[in-house]
Amino acid sequence: MTIRFDVVDDDLHIRYDHKICARCILPESFPDISFDEQGICSYCTDEKEQVEVDGQAITQAVESALATADPERKYDALALFSGGKDSSLALSLASRDLGLRVLAFTLDNGFLSQASSVNMRRVLDELGVDHVMFRPPGRLMRPLYQVSMELDFPSDTTKYSTGGCGSCISMVLSSGMRFAAAHRIPLLIGGWTPGQFTTSPLAPVSFLQDVIGRHFGPLSTASATLADQLTEWLSAENTGTPAGLLNPLYATRYSEEATIAELSGLGWVPPKDTDSCSTNCRLNSLLIVEHVKKHGFHPYVYELAHHVRLKSLSRADALAKISDVGIRASAVGSIAGELGIKNVLTAQDRIGDGR
Repeated sequence: MTIRFDVVDDDLHIRYDHKICARCILPESFPDISFDEQGICSYCTDEKEQVEVDGQAITQAVESALATADPERKYDALALFSGGKDSSLALSLASRDLGLRVLAFTLDNGFLSQASSVNMRRVLDELGVDHVMFRPPGRLMRPLYQVSMELDFPSDTTKYSTGGCGSCISMVLSSGMRFAAAHRIPLLIGGWTPGQFTTSPLAPVSFLQDVIGRHFGPLSTASATLADQLTEWLSAENTGTPAGLLNPLYATRYSEEATIAELSGLGWVPPKDTDSCSTNCRLNSLLIVEHVKKHGFHPYVYELAHHVRLKSLSRADALAKISDVGIRASAVGSIAGELGIKNVLTAQDRIGDGR
């Protein structure tokens, strides 16, 4: 198995030479994978890996959360909103289709793309949704990413995301739960492509706390500085609210093409300053390169494999996303400089530079 990084006119291309599933796109380097005689991977045949598409479950989760909520509340749901395509669609579905009074909540990690900020304003104004921005200090977020990239998280974490992205999501979940509890908001809304985070539409609080612990625990052990800063997030009180994190995208036959088409009606435009798998974060490109180098597979391959199985994305298009990654090599070096680390792309990686 070999992986090559080629740079042509500053565009990064990742070339893989390894066995992949004959049905989806999971590679032989993926954790706990095996193949049958037909070359079909064990994830394709595992019933636990099948994504539920269930509109009724979403309606029931909303009704259950609101039934015991404070009648004097101002909002029914707190939407974890990054400005990306999935969180924007989830916000629209929660507000328009489910009829919820939604407050959008954004964690500014210091690396939001300019295009994402513009998309946020357009979507929020079109939907008429209130919005709050939470920005942790850079002295917390930069070390969080730096240490995350140094750690060896277990496979039950790395198969779903990069270490840096998972740690950031843990900050989003932790701060979102705290904010919702403080403001008596009974439900969290999230937008992730089905299969990326869970295989069912509702993630209970216990699941969210487990995700946070799986990231904040190792971070705190590895860094005394982070341990001091993350203590309050690790010890967040569970006041009974919110009920969990609900993803309304599970009520749809999700496809990226249909999502972008629908969001265009809200003024949302695909950004040009992010990679092929992110529509909101500039840091993601650096994290993708680091993850591929460390683990031998693209961090979005698990999610994309689900889309191939659901036939919402062709196998060819999924393979293109993890190869022609929409990453500028110069941007990877620039972002590494912002983060205060060495460039993860080396001169050896740029042998294929066509300039």
